[in-house]
Amino acid sequence: MSPHASTHSSPHPINLTDPKEPTTMTATLNRSTTTDRDSSTDPTASPTITATGAALRTDTRVTLSRVVKSEWLKFRTVRSNTMALGGAMVAVVGFGALFASLAGSGDGPERLAENGLSLSLGGFELGHIIIAILGVALVAGEYQTGLIRTWFGAAPDRMRVLTAKVGVFGSLVFGTSLVAGVLAFLAGQALLPAEFTALTLGSAGVAQALVGAAFYMACIGVIGIGLGFLLRSTAAGAGAVVTTLFIAPIMVDLQQSSIGDTFGKLLPSYAGSAIQGMETTSAGWGTAVLLGWVIAIVGAAAVSLKRRDA
Repeated sequence: MSPHASTHSSPHPINLTDPKEPTTMTATLNRSTTTDRDSSTDPTASPTITATGAALRTDTRVTLSRVVKSEWLKFRTVRSNTMALGGAMVAVVGFGALFASLAGSGDGPERLAENGLSLSLGGFELGHIIIAILGVALVAGEYQTGLIRTWFGAAPDRMRVLTAKVGVFGSLVFGTSLVAGVLAFLAGQALLPAEFTALTLGSAGVAQALVGAAFYMACIGVIGIGLGFLLRSTAAGAGAVVTTLFIAPIMVDLQQSSIGDTFGKLLPSYAGSAIQGMETTSAGWGTAVLLGWVIAIVGAAAVSLKRRDA
């Protein structure tokens, strides 16, 4: 090697990195620190998401109001439910108008032809059977499809489920029946023959008849709900409804007057007529009898829910 070669080499290694510029890793760490510091002071910056119990905590309590909302959602989103309820109300208005138009002709129902008010509300008799069977089907259908098990899994308190079903369906039937009753009354009075005295909404006994008819219809729907929980079968529930509302009154009428009058006053149909002011028995007696039926059947359903598996 030439003795002069060493004169061309530097005694110190060459630093290729500018000491004034940080290394890549150092710059990255500095930017991360700066970003965290800026985000902590900038109110517009997105906060850091931490998976803590406080951040992820949600209110999952199954309250009665939430069960009621769920029952209302289930009812109105099933087309068959709304169609059955609408069909019952159409029957109330349509048959009431039909009976009123046939008054005095000998073609209408003679037992309703006492006055224009009873004729206008005659369509409720068909509406009762539709509403009662719909109440049974709302519960029995869930048992037959197995949906009731899922529902009880989401809402373990079965009394809340029973209360929600009774409250939602009873309130809905009462409201729609009251509207249908007013429409049936107005249509019927407009179609009455000349020999019948037309009434108005302000006439004596009209308000009691309309509210009583809607209340009776709601009670019949609640009884259907109770029978659904008890029998868990739409066919069996429908048979029980027909027997109670139609066959039992006929059988009582065939008995001696002393027996028929006593047991007839204990039937739901007689109680409903008394509430509407269409029987000699007081409305208070009819209300007590009807509520007795509701309490007995719904109470038996509550006991059944406590003791039987879904």
